[in-house]
Order: sequence, then C-alpha cells, then structure tokens
Amino acid sequence: MDNDEIDRILEKNIPENILKRGRITVDSLLGPVRDVLNRRLFPEKGLTDLQLEIMIQLLSSLDTDKDPEAARVGEREARVASPFIGRLSAGFNHGIGRSGQLTAPQPKAPGASLMQQVANSVALDAIRKLGLSNMKSGIVTPMSTGMSIALVLSALRRECGIKRVLFPRIDHISPHRAIAFVGLEEIVVPTTIEGDSVQVDLGKLDNQIKESESCAILATTTFFPPRESDPVKEIAKSCSDNDVPLIINNAYGVQSEKIMNEIRSAVDAGRVDAVVQSSDKNFLSPVGASIIVSPSKEFIEEIMESYAGRASAAPIVQTLAALLSLGLNPYKDLQRQQKENLQLLYEKMNEIAEKIGQRVLSVWNPVAFAITMDKLDAKDIGAKLYNARVTGPRAVGKGEYGSSCDNYPHSYLVMNAAIGASRNDVETATTKLYKEVSK
Repeated sequence: MDNDEIDRILEKNIPENILKRGRITVDSLLGPVRDVLNRRLFPEKGLTDLQLEIMIQLLSSLDTDKDPEAARVGEREARVASPFIGRLSAGFNHGIGRSGQLTAPQPKAPGASLMQQVANSVALDAIRKLGLSNMKSGIVTPMSTGMSIALVLSALRRECGIKRVLFPRIDHISPHRAIAFVGLEEIVVPTTIEGDSVQVDLGKLDNQIKESESCAILATTTFFPPRESDPVKEIAKSCSDNDVPLIINNAYGVQSEKIMNEIRSAVDAGRVDAVVQSSDKNFLSPVGASIIVSPSKEFIEEIMESYAGRASAAPIVQTLAALLSLGLNPYKDLQRQQKENLQLLYEKMNEIAEKIGQRVLSVWNPVAFAITMDKLDAKDIGAKLYNARVTGPRAVGKGEYGSSCDNYPHSYLVMNAAIGASRNDVETATTKLYKEVSK
C-alpha cells in the first residue's frame, strides 16, 4: 500500500486536518518497516513487535500458498495441518533455498526469498557494526553452530581439497562431531597450563601446520574457563604464511568487544576464511541458527552451495526478528549491562571463595568466572544448584574431561553472566551457591 493509496482511503469523509494527523501516525508505524526493507541494515533503534508482525505478515503473504485462487498440484505446496502449525514458521511454509543453493530464490516463495535476503544483509551489517568491519559477506544458516562449522568445512573440502582439521583442544563435543560429520580427519593440538589458564600450545600448532598436508585449522574464541581464547591473530598469520584455511568458532563472542577486535586484527594481519557465531547466544533468538561471515564473498557463495536441499525458514525469520527487535543502540546497552553483571559475578564469587577457603581462577573470559572446588564434590554441588533452580553452572572434577587439558590441578565450578542475564540472576545464583558450599 503506497502513500497515495493510504491518502485515498483516509480522504473519504475525513476532514483534511484529521487526515494529516492520521497520516503522521501511519508513517510513524510503517517508516521503520520501509527502512528495513529498503536499506536492509541493522537499525539504530529496534522495531516494535507490531512493526515486526506487519513486516513478517507482509512478506509471508507474498508466497503462493497464500493465494486463495491458486490450484496447488505439486508434491510440495506448503500445506500445513492447521493455522497454528503455519504460525510456527511465521507463515513461511515453503522454507528457504532450493536444491542447488541455500539462498536461491524460490518461484513459489517470493516472500520467504526476500525475507532471507533481508536477514542475511541485516545480520552482516550487525556483525560489522559490532566489530568486524572487514567482513565482506555473510549468511544466516538454519543450523546451530556445530552444524554450521560442518557446512564451512564441507565447502573447504570441496574448494581447497582439505583432508584433515587441526583443532586446538577444546573439551566440547560439538566441534568434534562437526569434523567427523564431514568425514575429515581430526588432529587435536595439545594445550598447556599457564598459571590458572589453559592455552593452546602454539609451538606444537606451528609444527603440525608444517607437517600436515591438505589441512585447515578450527580455532575457538569462546569457551568455559579455565580454557582461554585461542590467539587468533597469531594463528591467522601462520595460516597466511603456510596457505592454510582458518575457521574461527566465535560461538558467543559477538557480545565481547575485545574478542571482536582480536578477530578483526586477525583478518587484517593474516588469513581468516570464515567466522561462525551463534544467533541465540549473541542475539537472544531461539536456538536453531548461526551467522557465518567472511572477508571473501566467493567463499560465502561456496558455503551456500554446500547445503543439501531446502531448509526451514523458522530459524532465519527468528534471527531476523531478534536483530530488528534489538537494534544497535539497545544492543550496546545490553553489552554495558553484561560487563556490569560480569564484574558483579566476580565480586560475589570472590566473596564466597574467601569465606570457604577457595579462590576464583585467574583466567580471562568474556562472560564467565570459575571458582575452585578443591576437596569438595563439584558435581554434587552443581546438581544441587540445578535442583535449586539455578541453571547454567558447569561443574568439573579434578582431572576430569572439561578442562581442555590433561591433569588440571583443580576441581571447579563455572558461572556465567552472558548478554541478556540480569543482575538478579547473578545475585540469586551466587546466594544459592554460597548456601550449598557453606554446608
């Protein structure tokens, strides 16, 4: 509905002065929607739920399954069992992509195709504005971080002929499964203990780069303490010198200005092929999507062509809605709150540690701290916290899997203050932690 048509509707029996006032209200409502569809950028100010609903309804109405006169005789016609089922995908029942490419426009789904293009553009702009200004292209994938890493590895295998992946040790199942899923050999790079922190052994990584043919590196920026972020700038330089592809698993690193600055410097200083980040951990959307960005437009095209068949539109539209609901300025406010809550978490955990004869591990992490549980049953305390309705703590016993190294000298418990957590979350969780450990 264009401006002239709106005027014609309002002109019927409406005095001109009232018409102008009504037009102001309509323009105020629809202006941000028009801006997003035209410019496709991460807005400074977030859209309201009503504006989001109008935009999504408008786009989904373009798909052919909304045509009341259509004779639908294909095997896949976006038929759904009930209106409720259709609402679960925001009306994009045809999904996205085609058999040859994840972002190929669908003849039956012009609305979903446009929605996906807007989502990719807005997500890339958000990543740029939040630190990675040197990214040239990006895509929102309908898969979580692990499977998106597998998608990138698949593209590297086809484009570069890689046969193995050098993986600085992280005690997390998802990356291992991603490498195995693509049928590549995994070579785990050992870590070293420096003070309290666990870090990749750069010397051994350099040796393995020189010794391994047809390899890529999967580096990690965010994991639980005591594992610290991989030095991606140094790794990127080595990858550039040795012509080795580098993927960065930046799962929840978008919320950290420091990590985003390190990745940007890595791209400028060496070789980075792709950076993968979670949509739910960074942008408060439901689990199910990731954002892949790259300094190479051509490589993003390769990734798009690695996905088999069509895909659900639900994770894409959820990520788009989350990005537009937040907006840049409110997101920066959330980042400031996250830093304040992280400092509060440290203070509370340090108070608890001093009272019970433990200490907070001296490990840098953008969202978390770990407190030692030496001579205590860390797993039992973690279980009791869960039953006390505290979700998220990670308990690891001395020498157990989870520390990303062999024979870590402490049992410990990790608590997080990631983006979106509240001050009350931190205070309640640490109060219940002290209640359990003081017993």
